[in-house]
Amino acid sequence: MIIADTNVVSELFKPAPASQVLTWLGESVDVTISAVTIGEIWAGIENLPEGSRKAGLATLATELFDEFGDDVEPYDFRAARIYGRIVTERRRRGRPIGYADAQIAAICLANDCPVATRNVKDFTDLGLAIINPWEAAAAH
Repeated sequence: MIIADTNVVSELFKPAPASQVLTWLGESVDVTISAVTIGEIWAGIENLPEGSRKAGLATLATELFDEFGDDVEPYDFRAARIYGRIVTERRRRGRPIGYADAQIAAICLANDCPVATRNVKDFTDLGLAIINPWEAAAAH
C-alpha cells in the first residue's frame, strides 16, 4: 500500500493534471489516501466563495472519495502516538513539520507503507519511504 499525500490528490482537481502523476497513478496498484487528506481537500473547497467552481470541486471530491470507500486510512491511536514523536523530534532538531504532514507521515509509519508526495523535504528523516510521482514516472 502507498498513501498519497494531499498534493498528489489535489493534482487531480486541476484542469490539466501533471501527466507524470496520471501515469504514475495509472501504473500504481495499491494507492490509497488518508482521512487527513480528505479533511485538507474539503477545507480547501469550503474556503472557496460560493459559485460554480466550488460546486464543481465539491462534486469531484465526493466522487473521488467515494471511489476509495472503506480503503481510506484513518488517523488512529497508533498513528497519534507516532505523530507525537514526529512533531517532538522535528521541533527539537529545529525542523518543525506541519500538523497535516506529521499526521500523514504517522499514518504511513503506523501502516509500514510509503508516502507519495511532491514535498519530499517535508517527509525526509522520518524513517519513511518516499515516492515522488512527478519523478517516478520518468524513472520507468
